Amino acid sequence: STQSTGGFRHRQPKLPEMPGETKVKQFEIVGRRAPQPDDKPNAPKAKIFRTTMFATNECTAKQRFWKLMRMQHKIKKTHGQLLSIKRIHERNPLTIKNYSILFRYACATGIMNVTKEFRDTTLCGAVQQLFHDMASRHRTNSSDIDIIGTAVIPPSKVQRPSIKQFLHHKIRFPLLQRMEKKDRKFKSIFQANRPCTFK
Repeated sequence: STQSTGGFRHRQPKLPEMPGETKVKQFEIVGRRAPQPDDKPNAPKAKIFRTTMFATNECTAKQRFWKLMRMQHKIKKTHGQLLSIKRIHERNPLTIKNYSILFRYACATGIMNVTKEFRDTTLCGAVQQLFHDMASRHRTNSSDIDIIGTAVIPPSKVQRPSIKQFLHHKIRFPLLQRMEKKDRKFKSIFQANRPCTFK
């Protein structure tokens, strides 16, 4: 957003994001084919479609919803009606979970159905990991990925080695860089020798 003062436009500084905050949000969208003036009086009522979309904002979620409706049900945005849209929040955002995501994307050889596993505290965080992984490995844009289904799987059903390595109950992480805390009277601004932090 900008603010005009005396002919000059000053851009307001962007607020810093919280560490670990995901840009992807989950929306539940309900829509149908809008009633047309030339419909018969005894015509059957239009079906109502409900789907879940992952996008950064409501505008992008609506665009992806109408794209899906146009491809699968032959309903355009001009002939459709949006009944409701609401954001879905994670019920337990402080618990780590194993997510399995089934999706499809278009590549050079055709349309591929893929299942990937991710470990995160929220479903939106796992979907954001999916977008980053597909962009780095396959150069796939997030708008070309259609998520078919998601599920929380127990540790016994995890198949990917990259996720299995974190499931051991005695997992330990090495401290690669350690700094010994000295008393104030032994501290000095300048030292003759460079301290060794890898012991």
